[in-house]
Amino acid sequence: MSVAELQNRITRLSPDKRRSVAKYITFIERLDSLGRRRRTTRIMKEMDAGVKYTRTQVEAILAQNPPVKE
Repeated sequence: MSVAELQNRITRLSPDKRRSVAKYITFIERLDSLGRRRRTTRIMKEMDAGVKYTRTQVEAILAQNPPVKE
């Protein structure tokens, strides 16, 4: 499917569906961001070096920095 075909299909969607597509695109952009890749690389290197966290430590970290829900 070409970009033009995708644009035509999205144009024909209802406003609610278009908002859903926009949210999905934003999600994919964040998932593929340079910052996220760097963070993941750093975490993987730490894990390879033996830095591990217990479930309690993870829960404490998440309590201090709750995930953002959109």
